[in-house]
Amino acid sequence: MNKRKSIFIAIRMLSIFFILFSFTFFTTKICKAEEIDSNSPSLQVNYTIRSKVATVIVEANDNESGIKRILYLKGDIREKSSRWEKLGKDITNTLAFEVSTFGEYTVMVEDMAGNKTLQLISIETEFNAVWISYLEFNDRLKDPATGIVGFTKERFEAMIDEMFDHVVELHMNAVVVHVRPFGDAMYPSEYFPWSKYITGTQGKDPGFDPLEYMVQAAHKRDLEFHAWINPYRVSNNTINITTLAKSNIARKWLTDNYPLNDRNILPYGGALYYNPSSARVQAQIVNGIKEIVENYDVDGIHFDDYFYPSLGANYANNFDSAEYKEYVKEYKAIGNIPKTIADWRRNNVNKLIKKVYTAIKEIDDSVQFGISPGGFLDYLLRDDGYYCDVKTWLSKPGYIDYICPQLYWSFSNSIYPYDKILDRWLSLRTNEDIKVYVGIATYKAGSSEDPIWKNNADVLMNQIEYGRKTGLVSGYIYFRYDYFYKNATQPGVKKLLGIL
Repeated sequence: MNKRKSIFIAIRMLSIFFILFSFTFFTTKICKAEEIDSNSPSLQVNYTIRSKVATVIVEANDNESGIKRILYLKGDIREKSSRWEKLGKDITNTLAFEVSTFGEYTVMVEDMAGNKTLQLISIETEFNAVWISYLEFNDRLKDPATGIVGFTKERFEAMIDEMFDHVVELHMNAVVVHVRPFGDAMYPSEYFPWSKYITGTQGKDPGFDPLEYMVQAAHKRDLEFHAWINPYRVSNNTINITTLAKSNIARKWLTDNYPLNDRNILPYGGALYYNPSSARVQAQIVNGIKEIVENYDVDGIHFDDYFYPSLGANYANNFDSAEYKEYVKEYKAIGNIPKTIADWRRNNVNKLIKKVYTAIKEIDDSVQFGISPGGFLDYLLRDDGYYCDVKTWLSKPGYIDYICPQLYWSFSNSIYPYDKILDRWLSLRTNEDIKVYVGIATYKAGSSEDPIWKNNADVLMNQIEYGRKTGLVSGYIYFRYDYFYKNATQPGVKKLLGIL
C-alpha cells in the first residue's frame, strides 16, 4: 500500500514539474518574443464624409507579436496620457468609427509587446463659403453720410467686420473675396494698379491695405480667406484705354509705341482681355499671384469663370487667331503637326493654370488653388469659347486642388437640371485628390426665372441635400453675399440656413 502511494506521489510530482516547466518555457518564450519585438505596428487612417457624417477607416498591422488593441480619442493626444485608459474608445474589432463633430482625432494601435503607434487625423467640415464680389464693394463705395466716394480705413474695416460677422451668423466657414476683379488690386501691388472699388478711381492709393485687414478679420472669426481673381479680364463694357490708370500695365502696353506689346491686350465684345496666348501676360498673372501668397496669409487662390470669351461661329479667325497662325507656321517649319486652334487655346489656359498651381505650392503648399467655371458643361467642351479643359483639371495632378462649377439651375431646368448636371461633373472627377464644391445661386431664390425658383422655397435646401447624398461633394460656395439679405430670397434662405 505504501509502495503504491509512493508511486502515486511521484507521478503527481512529475506532473506538477512538467506543468511548471511548460509554463516557464512558454512564458519565457512569450517574454523573449516581446523583448525581440521592438518595432511599432503600422497604422493608416483615412475618412470619407457622407451626409455630414465622417466614417474613419483604420488599417493596422503587426507581423511580430500581433495587434493587442486599437483606440481613438477626440483631439491631439499623441503624448503619454491617462486619457487613453480612461476615455479611449476601442475599435479593435470594427476598425472604423463614425463622427459628426469635425476636428482632430487621434488613433492609437498597440501590439502585444506594448509598442504603440499614434496618428492624428484632421477631419474637415463641409466647406461653406460666400462669394463677396466687387459689386458688394461698389454698392457701398459712396459714404451715405458724407456723399464722398471711396473708403476710408475706418469705414472699410467697419464694413468688413459687419460682413464677416454676418457670414459667421450664416453658419459659413469661409469667404471668397474679390481682390482683383479687373486687372487691378485691392492691395499694394507691384504688378497691378489700385482697384477703383476701394477709392473710386483706379490707381489711387487709399492709404491702407484692404487685403491685410480682410485676411486678419477672417481668421479672427475662424473663417478661411480665399483671394478671388479674374485672371484675364481688364475692362467691362468699354475698350476705352483712358478709363484705365496710367500705371496700369495694360494701358502701358497699348500706348508704349512698341507694336509687339499691343497684342498682349485684346478687345472683344466691347471689353478688354489679357491675351491668354502671351507668355508675357502669363508671367504678369503668375507674378501677381505670387505676391499675394508671399505677403498675405491667404488660405486659397480662386479663379472664376472668365477665361476666353465665347467667340462665336468665327472663332477660328478672331481674338488671338493671329498668334495661332504664327504657332502653326513655326510648327510646320520644324516638321511637327500643330494642334487645332481649339486645342491650342485649351493648352494656353492649361499652361497658365499649371504655372499658377506650381508657383503657389512652391511658396506655401497649404494654400489651395481652385477654379469656379460656368456650370454649362457642354459649352465648356465646345470649340468656340471658354477653352476650360475641365477634363484634364479633374483627372491629372498639378492643376487644381478644387473645382466649383456654378450650377445655377433648378431641378426642373429643361437643359441643365441641377441633379443631372451635378452627376455629370462628378463623373469627370477621376483624381480623388481634387475636391468638388458646388456654386449655388442664392440670388435666384424667389426669382421668376422658372416656376420652381418662384414658388418653391425648398430649392436651395434641396440642392445642398442632393449634393450631400452623392457622398462626393465636399462643400458649397454661395453667390453672393448681398442676396442673403434681399426680401425676395428670404423664404429660400431661411430653409437653407436650417440645414447648414
